[in-house]
Amino acid sequence: MKKNYKKLFHLHARAGFGINKTDADRIINTDNWISPLTDIEDIELLKFDLPEIPEGNMGMMEENKKMEMRKQMRVLSKDINIEWINQMSKGKDPLVEKMTLFWHGHFACRIVNPYDAMQYTNTLRENALGNFKDLVMGVSKSSAMIKYLHLKQNNKRKPNEDFARELCELFTLGRDQEYTEQDVKEIARSFTGWSTKRKSTTFYFNERKHDNGEKEIFGKTGNFGGEDVINMILEKKQCARFISTKIYKEFVNPTVNEKNLEEITEVMYANNYDIGKTMHHIFSAKWFYSDENIGCKIKSPIELLVGLKKSFQLDPLYKKSWIVLQRNLDQELYIPPNVAGWPGDKSWIDSSRLAFRLRLPSLLLNNGEIPLAFKEDYDVDPNEDRTKMRKIAKFKCNISWSEIEDSFKEDPKKCTLEEMMVRGELSKQASQYLKDNQYDSFKERIIQIISLPEYQLC
Repeated sequence: MKKNYKKLFHLHARAGFGINKTDADRIINTDNWISPLTDIEDIELLKFDLPEIPEGNMGMMEENKKMEMRKQMRVLSKDINIEWINQMSKGKDPLVEKMTLFWHGHFACRIVNPYDAMQYTNTLRENALGNFKDLVMGVSKSSAMIKYLHLKQNNKRKPNEDFARELCELFTLGRDQEYTEQDVKEIARSFTGWSTKRKSTTFYFNERKHDNGEKEIFGKTGNFGGEDVINMILEKKQCARFISTKIYKEFVNPTVNEKNLEEITEVMYANNYDIGKTMHHIFSAKWFYSDENIGCKIKSPIELLVGLKKSFQLDPLYKKSWIVLQRNLDQELYIPPNVAGWPGDKSWIDSSRLAFRLRLPSLLLNNGEIPLAFKEDYDVDPNEDRTKMRKIAKFKCNISWSEIEDSFKEDPKKCTLEEMMVRGELSKQASQYLKDNQYDSFKERIIQIISLPEYQLC
């Protein structure tokens, strides 16, 4: 593959949240662009100091103490959300950060408990580039998923099919692919007894609630448990194809090229669901760098925010501004719309959100004010402290523009500022707009470029 800046910026837009010119200069002539992204030995976990899990039965507490505890849990959950945003922008392994976000959308889980959020996030991180079987097993045994899809209520007397259905339909095989309604019922029986220890995120198998009877699943008969079911699912090549399709749409192109998809499916299946090897193959493929695959994806809100944070070292005075932004853009970490996750692609853009997204760079880089809905919960009483809420909406950052300019230093013969910041080709209208509106300062020029509709693509 002939190397150039266009391909390098494309790679890092997909395998991370972008790269500046200084780092691109360091990498451009190295022998191997891909292995440093995919071959990771020591995974950085998300770190956040949580207090010990509160003692006492919440159901027996006085109402005011319940409210106080719930508020504390909400505050801690938002703090973890913000810490994850920081980690995505500063983490040493960009593909681990990007894959963790991707798996959060795939194994969509609504989480309000900070202890569950930490365990779930680090389960995704630890296995983001590992083996898909370990990832499925880890998520299935996480306290967040056990609560969200009612595995605690799944017992031999009254099996609950919620998890069994989503395991097949959304997590591994795809809707109506190589399983039947009867399989779902039998799979639910196999997962009976899966729970967590009291006041803990630790997985616990409750033998008394487990159905030890014989089950028939995928045409096979036996006394199957949950681990057996996951192994049986992964034996099916359809699982590799389903996961490869999701990866292709996220990292290559929302419109699937069947030939390329079949290639990825073969790699994943032949390598026993090794995610890192699959991603290495994708990023090494000549077709990954074809013009049709560059600038064809709409950035998710989190991609957009983290990319801006990373490029301009954004660190607002009021940290909860990140929560306000996520809500305005309709993608809040840990709060997917449902178990299917965020639809993605064109669903990110409607008339009101597109207008806000186009104003966003200028707003953030000029210390603007984010629209704030007072009815929303920002852990302050709107009747008592509207001033505090307004402070949260003010995106106050001290940006070192001289440092930013140094990190995006132009070399017009090799790479212009427009080529650094925008993936794909600028439209004639955008090119003419930039030509007609020349600015002297670096700050004005870069805000002009990243306010273009093309900046919304990656």
